[in-house]
Amino acid sequence: MPDSICSILADLTGQDAPPEKQFEAQAVELFSRTGLGYSHLNELLLLLGYDRVTPSFFQYLVDGSTEYQSGAALKSIDEFRDGVDRFRRLAILNFGNVKFGFKYLSDPKTDLDELEGTTRVDPEEFKSRHDPLLPVDPIPGEQTYYLGYLIKRDLDDRIQRDHDDQEAKQQLRDRERIVEKGRRNHQAYLVSNHIDVYVATSMRERHEYQIVSRVVQEVFQQPALLDLKLRWFDPTQAYCEDRIDKGLAEGLMLKRAACTLYLAQESDTLGKDSELASTLAQGKIVIAYIPKVSKEDQEAHVEELLEMVAKGVPEPDERKLVLGQLRVFAPEGAWTDTEVKQWVAKPQAMDLGAAKRKLGEAIRAHYDKRADTLKESHPLGIQVHLATGVANGVLVARTTAACADLIRRILTGTLEFRICEKMVGHSRYLLLREKSTDSVFRVVTGDRFLTNAFWNFYLAK
Repeated sequence: MPDSICSILADLTGQDAPPEKQFEAQAVELFSRTGLGYSHLNELLLLLGYDRVTPSFFQYLVDGSTEYQSGAALKSIDEFRDGVDRFRRLAILNFGNVKFGFKYLSDPKTDLDELEGTTRVDPEEFKSRHDPLLPVDPIPGEQTYYLGYLIKRDLDDRIQRDHDDQEAKQQLRDRERIVEKGRRNHQAYLVSNHIDVYVATSMRERHEYQIVSRVVQEVFQQPALLDLKLRWFDPTQAYCEDRIDKGLAEGLMLKRAACTLYLAQESDTLGKDSELASTLAQGKIVIAYIPKVSKEDQEAHVEELLEMVAKGVPEPDERKLVLGQLRVFAPEGAWTDTEVKQWVAKPQAMDLGAAKRKLGEAIRAHYDKRADTLKESHPLGIQVHLATGVANGVLVARTTAACADLIRRILTGTLEFRICEKMVGHSRYLLLREKSTDSVFRVVTGDRFLTNAFWNFYLAK
């Protein structure tokens, strides 16, 4: 059904449309003659019992700018609809509520240029930065495992069992050298004048460190970011011995970073999930990187994964490695899958090719399900900004190139959104989706009872 003037004004104000009025036809006629001007819109608003708007607000409806141009006018109903949707995106982005956004932005004291979504950051601000006084000294991915706590315990146990284990002793010496580099990197992060991105990770196994290192390198070496002098906090490059100091330091990095890059891995931890929630609770953006493994690539993905896992095992047995990864990606298979149950009982009878194909399918399904759940259904995907009550969503990216593009857009204020509606029962919900990933970024509930209770308490002094 085509838009009416009254329905568009209802969307603009966030309030119910009044019954159709006789001046609807007159207003429509204006579009074909002079266009709907500033005074016309205010007269319509007052006739319908709404508040007036300011000249800068009207100009924003016309073309997205905020400096009023005498004689500016909306030339068609479609142009009016586009302007109102532009405003609704701005209102939902900043306030999570169209009605409050209309009231706030109609106030002559409000400066629209200060709102998120109206300002851009010149990339030159990043390109012209000075180099850090104390730069991070990169630790290769195959060595970052030495910064973990498990390897120290394992090496000490080996030496305790065999005092002549020269390999373990050499690894301890290598570890101390790498740990010392990690301590210096820890200091470099603490004194850095810029922290743009926090990388949220969880690592236990050696290959997990390698995967994190590779992903982080791929993201920040993308063309979208290469020309910017960005600085990011990567916990796999830093070492802090005391758990309390480590928690405080990482909390500081979360506070300082403009956004968080959350790496969805084989399994996740309370620490990493709390970093995601903490970022959203501050009203900042989380990019969740969830690998996209296609049917065509899954065989190569499995071989690469098994090769990395094998490097952390003293005497690797490929069949046991496959079973170990099936336990990670499809743990239910040990009870529900006849083939897997047979392989668990008799690993040497395993059809290795079939097992690898099953592992590849499990990995692909695991990540696809994680992405769909985080984008569309998991409560963790929407968190409330504690200071404002605005509901923030997670941007789900499936490639490192997409992560880099989102980081650049976040830092330069150039994210783009589309507004869409969703009916839940008889209630209309508004969703603000980021265009490139189609992720839900803001939500406005259609539950009137919840809306009234929520904003009464949240806006209470």
